Amino acid sequence: MNCKLIFYAARKTSFCERALQKSFSELDLKLEETTFATESIRLGELLTNAFASVNIVFVVGGLEFDNDKGTVNIISKACAACETDDCKKLKNDLGDDGYVIRSANQILVLLPDEPEQIEVIMQGPVSGYIRLCCKTANIVRV
Repeated sequence: MNCKLIFYAARKTSFCERALQKSFSELDLKLEETTFATESIRLGELLTNAFASVNIVFVVGGLEFDNDKGTVNIISKACAACETDDCKKLKNDLGDDGYVIRSANQILVLLPDEPEQIEVIMQGPVSGYIRLCCKTANIVRV
């Protein structure tokens, strides 16, 4: 199944991408595209474009901000305008928590900008959640 990756206000892009690639192979995910955003409007545009062609999108970075530029605040505002089926906080004892949000057959995963933390989160709750959703939510493998 194809997925896309968006870096938002991220600094450790190549290390984070490598950390994700390890998990992608275990989940039978293929990274179709990697894009970058430094502003919230651009993040929204990239998310809209990504979900037009794939069902799983990962956003890395911006979780450390508490203001309007923070990923959680941006996504919360976007989700207020749509119906979500599930939203889970991904506990991370090493730093910023991640999040997984599902609406129908689409999954959005928000991850911190730290490769080690990405590996811990991806090896823990996210991989099982994605596997389960692929079976139960009719997420189509492309």
